[in-house]
Amino acid sequence: MGVSTSNMLISLALLLLLSGGVFADFAHKSLSVAANVNKDGSVNVEERLEIVLGGQSSRDLYEATRAAYSDLATWKNRTGLSEMRHHVSRANLDIENLRITPQAVERCNSFLGTCYATIVLDYLVPSSQNGSGLIKVFRYKPRTARYSLAQDALSFEQTKTGDLVLPKGTTISITIPTSSEKIYFSSQPQNINDTLLFRYDSQSNRRYYTGAERTFSWGGDALSKFEFTFEVESSLESEVLDFFRDFQQSVVAFFLGPEGLAALFILAAGAASAYYFNRLSAK
Repeated sequence: MGVSTSNMLISLALLLLLSGGVFADFAHKSLSVAANVNKDGSVNVEERLEIVLGGQSSRDLYEATRAAYSDLATWKNRTGLSEMRHHVSRANLDIENLRITPQAVERCNSFLGTCYATIVLDYLVPSSQNGSGLIKVFRYKPRTARYSLAQDALSFEQTKTGDLVLPKGTTISITIPTSSEKIYFSSQPQNINDTLLFRYDSQSNRRYYTGAERTFSWGGDALSKFEFTFEVESSLESEVLDFFRDFQQSVVAFFLGPEGLAALFILAAGAASAYYFNRLSAK
């Protein structure tokens, strides 16, 4: 009874806010996109969209929506913000386990009548045979893989010359495995300032980052022909374990597939025949 009454009150509040002539004002303040790259090429992404709530009606609508809804479509419709979305394009990649977590209202200014709130989106870009739609993986040596960011998978404005344009107040950060080496970025991250941490490689004509940092951030600027690559060399033990794991998965997938039953039947028939002939030979 208590839950039902609470839901009715929330629905009534939303109805009054949306149809009673009350004006809600939401504004985009900042956006941070954090991508954590895994060794298989999958990527865990967390986006934090900070918004400004203008007036009590905006706060009431935010609180009522926060209590009742956790889907992206509703939040985009209620706030009217174009940035209320995930910032990787679904044209060439999949997104799994999408969650919307609106945070509590904070930093209210009674004089200005404004408050701030943050809406968190987190999701997984799963791996595929060659990484994921966001990170491509090229295994060009037996135990070495090269990872590269697919720039066109990022849902930001791009110029005709291939520059990635980040809106004001927007930050992108990418975290890579600790064992990464040959780290290259065409635009220097904001959090890397020491030029002594770079080594020029004449063979590739590139300056590789050699420091210990593994999280790199860019923001509020046009990233000229943005490119980001790194390599990971696996140990021999890891390669062997990966081989047997992949082999096991392939065998299981085969027997669970459409040809699996036929294969099991043939194996069973072969085993039965061998047993029968052995019995005859024994006699």
